[in-house]
Amino acid sequence: MGDVAFGSPNGPRFLRKVVPIYPDFARRQEMQGTVLLRVAIDEQGRVVNIEVLKKAGYGFDEAAVKAIRESTFIPAKNEGKSCSCKALLPIRFQLESADID
Repeated sequence: MGDVAFGSPNGPRFLRKVVPIYPDFARRQEMQGTVLLRVAIDEQGRVVNIEVLKKAGYGFDEAAVKAIRESTFIPAKNEGKSCSCKALLPIRFQLESADID
């Protein structure tokens, strides 16, 4: 299965979403950004690999990866059966909050 979207009908979903911690340095500098991750999830819903496709710097990339590693997932489905996949996941950091789309 190629890249799929989180939350799509057959795509992976969060079982427990850990919200990233906004980096102190970025908050003090009033920086915002979006990190784009490609997350490989196995048929048990475990994260097996994370690639940073679009970096935001200022500590955002590390905070995004850490939050995804601590999150748990419901795996993607293919013909009704759990399967491994790679999914694109943008994580936006805004001064009001850090959020996972």
